[in-house]
Amino acid sequence: MIRFERWKLMSTAIDLMGLARSADAALEILREHARAIAQADGVTVVRRIGDEVAYVGEDAISPLWTGQRFPIRQCISGLAMIERRPIFIPDIREDPRVPLNAYLSTFVASMAMFPIGHGAPSAALGVYWATAQSIDPDTLALLDALTRSANGSFERLAVAGEIAAGRQLRAG
Repeated sequence: MIRFERWKLMSTAIDLMGLARSADAALEILREHARAIAQADGVTVVRRIGDEVAYVGEDAISPLWTGQRFPIRQCISGLAMIERRPIFIPDIREDPRVPLNAYLSTFVASMAMFPIGHGAPSAALGVYWATAQSIDPDTLALLDALTRSANGSFERLAVAGEIAAGRQLRAG
């Protein structure tokens, strides 16, 4: 896919997330577009729940971890949230932070993990490739911009939910 097409995909994703009426809809848009933009073999969305992370959705060539929970300090998604920065791993077998027991049964050979949320991130986007490879700087920039936009959508939806809940309390 040429560079322009990937930028167009990102622009479309940002527009669609801005129109999303629910967090689930925004997550679906994020998953679908992130995988296409990155030309990846899989993506996951991870939520922070206390001292654990929960894999809440994926779009991948084979199953990963949806529905599973892991200690936040023992997985790359948790580390990205704790460190409040993206993490890029060209080869999972060469990075000591990777819990290989969780990855060796999957197709994942390289990955990028992006925290979502200002302050203390409450989610992360994981992007995975089946071959060990350097990760293109343009791809990383696009995914970083996409996750920042996703954060804005999730915050908008949370505020809208709080306002709606307040109206229901006053009306009740």
